[in-house]
Amino acid sequence: MLLVLFTMAFVLGPALFLALVRYDIRRLPLALIASVLVIASFVLRSEASLTLGIDPVPVFLSILSIWLAWILVLVVVTRAVRAAYPGAAARRWSRSIGAMGTTVPWFGFAAAQMMVK
Repeated sequence: MLLVLFTMAFVLGPALFLALVRYDIRRLPLALIASVLVIASFVLRSEASLTLGIDPVPVFLSILSIWLAWILVLVVVTRAVRAAYPGAAARRWSRSIGAMGTTVPWFGFAAAQMMVK
């Protein structure tokens, strides 16, 4: 499970971010989709039991949906930065910082793991 989360955070996250930033999909309301994913995360998490016999599927789907919402928010912010600063340097920096930003949840997960042990 740890390897899956690591791969998601450091490979799939930046790749998805860069793909969404590269293609101009202004027709999709990314902020609305991110909001729906956050709500879905809360619904899935509320159905997960906090007892020892926890079902990992709703918890994993909850984490996945909140993480995807995080990536969409980063795409929205990157597009706003590009609109405000149309230069080539701003485009490069916004893509680089946004791709690195997709890994931030991994560090929160790692910090939580260290506190548990």
